Amino acid sequence: MKLCLGTVQFGLNYGIENKQIEINEIDKILTTALKKGITILDTAQNYGNSEKLIGNFKERERFRIISKISSTSLKDATSLEELKELLKKSLNNLKISCLDGLLLHKPEDLNNELFLYNLITLKKEGYFLNLGISIYSTDEAIRALEFENIKYIQIPYNILDTRLDKVDFFNKAKEKNKILFARSIFLQGTLLKEHSKYPYFLNELKKFDRIIKDESVKLRSTKLEFLINFIKSNKKIDYIVIGIDSLENLLEIINAYNYEGLENYNYEKFRDQFKNISENILNPSLWGK
Repeated sequence: MKLCLGTVQFGLNYGIENKQIEINEIDKILTTALKKGITILDTAQNYGNSEKLIGNFKERERFRIISKISSTSLKDATSLEELKELLKKSLNNLKISCLDGLLLHKPEDLNNELFLYNLITLKKEGYFLNLGISIYSTDEAIRALEFENIKYIQIPYNILDTRLDKVDFFNKAKEKNKILFARSIFLQGTLLKEHSKYPYFLNELKKFDRIIKDESVKLRSTKLEFLINFIKSNKKIDYIVIGIDSLENLLEIINAYNYEGLENYNYEKFRDQFKNISENILNPSLWGK
């Protein structure tokens, strides 16, 4: 299991605090990431100017870069030429010749056979190495396993959101040789923030967060260490996508990732306290709805 650096906050205000990284910090962040062994980046054209900022980094070629796409970005979702131009835009922004991965940003694009066919055609032409998908629900995750050409699957997963465990997704994915990326490991940063910063629609989350905080204190670990080591306890996950809002934040997460004091902790027993949490809390796309 390795870390993958998410770059949405390079180009957009994001997370519970709606915060964007200062531009003058980005080179320092990317340099530090390489020094600490992080060699894969997650970005997208609709992450503001994130791709361009990565492209301005002198050592960008040392990273494997994953970007994202959706058919709604095209005027004609069936057009190979328009799709090709869209991918060229990402490659030009990033100043590279080939993406490591290209993810479907919207799972409903699995229903668009011609769009998928065109993507596979461009993969063969060398625009990217691996086709993947970013999913939000258990149904979407299970359906993604049916597609042989889908290699990368990015999933939401954290100590509260273990919906995929309940459908045996991880064993099924590994049987099909999928590469798994876990994102939203802190529930878009919410689990690391003070309760006073929670919006009203997350009030129910506070009681679960108190349980997590009390347990980490009891174990003499930080909450950050406790949360990230839960992800590490799932050996079927290949990469942890970490979102950051500063260089200091990156270093804190790397240190927590390297913490070894929780390797024998029984997370499964602890998670018994988190049954029947509403999807309106677990799925940020539903927040406030």
